[in-house]
Amino acid sequence: MNKRKFLGMLLLLVLLSGVILASIASVEYVQNMAFSKVQISIEDPSKQGLTTEKQLKNTVLLFLEQQGDSVALNTDAFLLETSVKALPYVKEAQVYWNMNSSLVVEVTSKTAVALAYAGENNYFITSNNEVLKQPKGKWLDLPVITGTTDSSMIAKAGMMLQKMSSIVHENSIAQLAVDSGIVELVPRAYQHVAKAHGDERLDGELKKLAAYYVAHTEEELKEIKRIDLRYKNQVVTTSR
Repeated sequence: MNKRKFLGMLLLLVLLSGVILASIASVEYVQNMAFSKVQISIEDPSKQGLTTEKQLKNTVLLFLEQQGDSVALNTDAFLLETSVKALPYVKEAQVYWNMNSSLVVEVTSKTAVALAYAGENNYFITSNNEVLKQPKGKWLDLPVITGTTDSSMIAKAGMMLQKMSSIVHENSIAQLAVDSGIVELVPRAYQHVAKAHGDERLDGELKKLAAYYVAHTEEELKEIKRIDLRYKNQVVTTSR
């Protein structure tokens, strides 16, 4: 074997050794990569702030403490994602780690459309008609539902509110009161009370209300104190 061929083989051997050592070092680096920080991103279309960064960080830190291992590849991202999704006001969640040694938590927050009083507790009804306990100290300018005593009544009232939103936009509804099969709607703009049955007759009575609103001007509606929709084929009103 001549000298040139020997040097060529030696150089090839050195290069192969370098590649192998670099590969081993890279695998060892990845396997021992630890999280240096947590990046949290919250998509909150309604800007209600029902899901907070502090709440998410506490959930992540508690999860990592329970794992007993800060190595990135040993962290079950799917299990952590499940824990984040279990938070009351998290709608969607995605958890992953990146090559910057950061644990990334991206969530979409739910939207509340009404506040319900039931017994000693208050509840938010979400846009998907979920009944969730109101976070302590968190007040929002939403339609208020009264007269409910449990979550099933609140959910039913929430569905009624959705029907009424097609007549009076939900942002213009001040209050919905539910009492012994009768519902009372109070629009923000007019401050009158519209009374209807809370059973299968509600749909037809809401249609009468819609027709009544179309047939009267805003000035006329503001002079109305009560609207009773419970009479067949007629709307009974009381002026101020």
